[in-house]
Amino acid sequence: MSTCADPLAQPLRIGSRTLRNRMVMTPHLGRLGAGRLPAYLSRRAEAGVAMAILPAGMGVMNMPVYPPGIVAGLEGARGDQDGVPYHPRDERYETKLLAGLGDVLAGLAATVRRHGAVAIGQIHHPGAERSWDGFSPALAPSAVRGDEFGTVPHALTGAEIGDLIEAYVGNAGAIAANGFDGVELHAGHGYLLNRFISPYYNRRTDEWAAGSTLLVRLLQRIRERIGPAPLLGLRLQAGEEIEGGLTPELSARIACDIAPYLDYLSVSIGNHNGLRDGRPSTPYTSPWLTAHGPAVEGARVIRTALAEAGLARPLLVTGRITTAAFAREILERGDADLIGAARAYIADPDFAVKAISGRDEEIARCIGCNECVRVPLSCPVNPDAGREGFHDGPAPEPPKRIVVVGAGPAGATAAATAAERGHEVILLDREDAVGGTLRRLVASPMLAEWSALVDKLERGVRAAGVDFRPGMEANAETLAELAPDTVIWAVGAEPLTAPFPADAPVLTTSDLLAGRRPPPGVPVVVVGGPETHLEPFIAAELLAGEGRRVWLLTERRAHGEDVEPRSLNGLLARLAKLGVEFVPMTAVTAWSDGVVHTEQVFSGAAGRIPAGAVVTAIGRAAIPVAAGNEGDEGEAYVIGDALAPRRITHAVLEGRRFGAMI
Repeated sequence: MSTCADPLAQPLRIGSRTLRNRMVMTPHLGRLGAGRLPAYLSRRAEAGVAMAILPAGMGVMNMPVYPPGIVAGLEGARGDQDGVPYHPRDERYETKLLAGLGDVLAGLAATVRRHGAVAIGQIHHPGAERSWDGFSPALAPSAVRGDEFGTVPHALTGAEIGDLIEAYVGNAGAIAANGFDGVELHAGHGYLLNRFISPYYNRRTDEWAAGSTLLVRLLQRIRERIGPAPLLGLRLQAGEEIEGGLTPELSARIACDIAPYLDYLSVSIGNHNGLRDGRPSTPYTSPWLTAHGPAVEGARVIRTALAEAGLARPLLVTGRITTAAFAREILERGDADLIGAARAYIADPDFAVKAISGRDEEIARCIGCNECVRVPLSCPVNPDAGREGFHDGPAPEPPKRIVVVGAGPAGATAAATAAERGHEVILLDREDAVGGTLRRLVASPMLAEWSALVDKLERGVRAAGVDFRPGMEANAETLAELAPDTVIWAVGAEPLTAPFPADAPVLTTSDLLAGRRPPPGVPVVVVGGPETHLEPFIAAELLAGEGRRVWLLTERRAHGEDVEPRSLNGLLARLAKLGVEFVPMTAVTAWSDGVVHTEQVFSGAAGRIPAGAVVTAIGRAAIPVAAGNEGDEGEAYVIGDALAPRRITHAVLEGRRFGAMI
């Protein structure tokens, strides 16, 4: 593909700046430590990102509603999470707090700009979506309960709104003064500014009633403060998916009101956790269960309205854009001018350069598992994300002959990494392909999109020159014949067996993934036991999707307690639509004569469920490996689920660590 004809590769003039292409990295770095952040940003900026929008709202996020005299936890103008920063009306707000943040802001801007990318500082206030661990009150225009944490916020007074404006203006001035190319206001995702424009969340009848008034005032004041040269942008919600809330048409009207003050507009959709007033909606960090590009349709409505009003501005759209082909399609249709992404750059720091050079098939695609949301920058597609340089092990001297047993995520990653460093690597697996249990999991409807990770593992093994020997058992004879210097055991885990008596065979989730099924037409109990992650959901969907009646039991207080919340809400909605019956806080004591006998785990009350089949989805135990014993010849290591059953992200990271350091 000729990049000169590729819309992704075209430069774009925005205000006083020219972007080198159409690929934008949107904010997602708020919890990445200062020691890792520069390397993370450099890696992506030097790989072709045209613009990077970074969290820079340190001077407004903790804007207090306390009087100016209440200040705590400040040292050298810096506050900690438990402290109370200077009030916007306190002269020290700018002279000490914002000035003290200058080196942080300047460092962020310089890191991005030195590689030719435009740096934008975004100001964000969580508003009603502030978590309890921040020790500051939740704020909103009206006392309407927050969606994620259920907090009823403090309704800001008119005077406090005036203070808020001053806080934003001061923060914007600090961003512009410390080397950023521009400022972006966050008015989406249910956060503070979003709630001001929303007719559902803003119930005021004064001058700050729902609409664009506050945004216009902020933009006017910020432009006065920063001058004409820095860019000024805003992230706008495309719609709120709740009766009485913002629709694309209402958002388009607001966009027309604020466009005269903007250099560009960023359009997204969704809120923090995918629930609006307790009902399912789109989370802005949408998991793999959400269709790609959920904000694109709303962006099209907004873009059309702006054009018809003669107020066209460069428009950025973001949300579940994970392939170059889809990004290109958005631009070619005219739905947007810029493609925003965050998780795509976690999964592949070279997403931009691969996209604009037509190397679509080389992109390591984000699978939307949201492990990076649950544990910041933990990614099974890219274990180096946030750990840039951690795995740059020295070249082996001399190279070793390494046998890796097991071609699942841990083993395949370890093998590819070790081979890249110059070791001779032989990868054994009794199956006929790379992927291990993951390959069977992605054959289920629920996890089909995760097949991109299997593809990446296969490409990595092949590209590194690993000698992959499928269909081979690793035993004493095999290893003696191969005579390795090092053996890495990555043989995975096996299903735990039913911990209750039964008078008929009990299936496991692994049995279902292998194609075994209960007798046709019989109702099925899926026993989740203490398992807190995806396995019970996978089993329930496989069965309910075939039209079976399914009860899903868990001994926990609720199903999927350890599933990332955005994904969990989507999973519960998906299974509820299939008619799955959820039974929490319930253990199985026996299955006999077609009846599952249960016990309520807190009260001990007995129960009965008639069922013609039982499937256990209660987790796995490591397959025993005789490695690392005293007297063994050569090195032997155990990694992944064979060491301790965990997530795919742990297995991949462990494989990467061992492959890089041996």
